[in-house]
Amino acid sequence: MKKKPDKGTVLKIVKIAFGALAVIFIAWYFYRNWNEFSEKITSVDLGVFAVALLFYFVYKLSLASLFHYITKINGCSISYGKALTAYLLSIFGKYIPGKVFMLAARLTCYKEENAPLSKVTVCFFIENICTLLGAAMLFILSLFFFPNELLGNYRWLTILLIAAFFICIHPKIINAVLKVIGKIFKKELEIPMKYSQILKVVLMFIGNWLIVGYGFFILVRSVNPAVGWNEMLFCAGVFGISAIMGILAIFVPSGLGVREGIILAGLMLIMPESDAAVISVISRLWQSIAELTLAAGAFAVTLVTKRRRKTE
Repeated sequence: MKKKPDKGTVLKIVKIAFGALAVIFIAWYFYRNWNEFSEKITSVDLGVFAVALLFYFVYKLSLASLFHYITKINGCSISYGKALTAYLLSIFGKYIPGKVFMLAARLTCYKEENAPLSKVTVCFFIENICTLLGAAMLFILSLFFFPNELLGNYRWLTILLIAAFFICIHPKIINAVLKVIGKIFKKELEIPMKYSQILKVVLMFIGNWLIVGYGFFILVRSVNPAVGWNEMLFCAGVFGISAIMGILAIFVPSGLGVREGIILAGLMLIMPESDAAVISVISRLWQSIAELTLAAGAFAVTLVTKRRRKTE
């Protein structure tokens, strides 16, 4: 009779394979685009770029904290330190086609703490839904500043969109949509939260999107300082809609190419195409530096913690 493999060994193999896949896809992406990166980066104000980078760090750490808050609401949380490490490690999953790798990375960490994985999975869906909703609201708000006379004549429509937004985040409506999606994937998907809880969480996500939107605006100014502060919310909205499309492009690793195309199209409305092209490329570098630094830091902390346990 064959001996069943140890769960700890299986988890270790999964983590190693997961990390290897992430490194391969990341290396492939930067190798393929290195000439473009090396040419464009010389035109960037590195001091302003560094400030923009700090905002992305804050945004990502806040996202990790928000996910931990969601797990607390739904009774599947682990300690904040371990939750933060699990979230940051899962960032590697963004760079592998299919969002399932992000979830898999978190589940392996939460499994080690005996957290109910079904609830953690639901929390993952809640987080992604709230991320989309937060980005959507950022984009809706940006419509007030859209550099187009046609939209200027229909600002009332933007107000209606805002009202519709707060109606559509009601759990009955969200769960109805999830029920349809669940039938397609043959899984039961439901958000076990009250409207007041969802409203609170979504508002926090909107606030976090304002942080990263402001960071993106600073990034834009690192390339084109002529962009005025009155265009800040418009730039943030462009980043928001690019993020939405990147998330929805589930088979594209980290929305590669999708986000950049939308950023280019949006920013061309307020600046020369050449500057918009630079920003679309640099924005990927801006996100990747912050995300991979945080993920690598979490990985290093995990290794140090394991070594300490062995020596004790």
